[in-house]
Amino acid sequence: MAKIAPMACAFAVIASTAWAGPKDDVMAADRAFSQLSVKKGSNAAFLATMADDARIFGTGGEPPILGKAEAAKRFQTSGNGDPRTNVLSWEPDYAEVSKDGTLAWTDGHWIFESGPDDKGRRHHLTGHYLTIWTKDTKGMWKVKADMGTTDPQKK
Repeated sequence: MAKIAPMACAFAVIASTAWAGPKDDVMAADRAFSQLSVKKGSNAAFLATMADDARIFGTGGEPPILGKAEAAKRFQTSGNGDPRTNVLSWEPDYAEVSKDGTLAWTDGHWIFESGPDDKGRRHHLTGHYLTIWTKDTKGMWKVKADMGTTDPQKK
């Protein structure tokens, strides 16, 4: 009996992986993107995950970023990319994938925790996002477009 249990567990793991569908794959890519943002910073996560021709639309105050090269240039002067002081994370709530499996979108909610300002205050912002994904030539999901909204601030 003891020999059957490990085999059953191994089968369950293999079967659950085999039954994972395209929606599960893109949700996993989105979660990995967020984990990279927390670990390495949002700028590094976007540069590692976005397609060369991606478009990034922020929550306001700045023009869209059109392409990875522009993102790399703009991120050089952005203070938001340091995970020691500013942490951007998110969790996808939903995904859809095209019938041919090459295009997808995820949406969910994001949280931004800023480092202390000159008065020692930390800022907490939340919002929702929509990310469009495309598969690259290696079959990896890449961010094609990303946009977000900011929730109203609580007083």
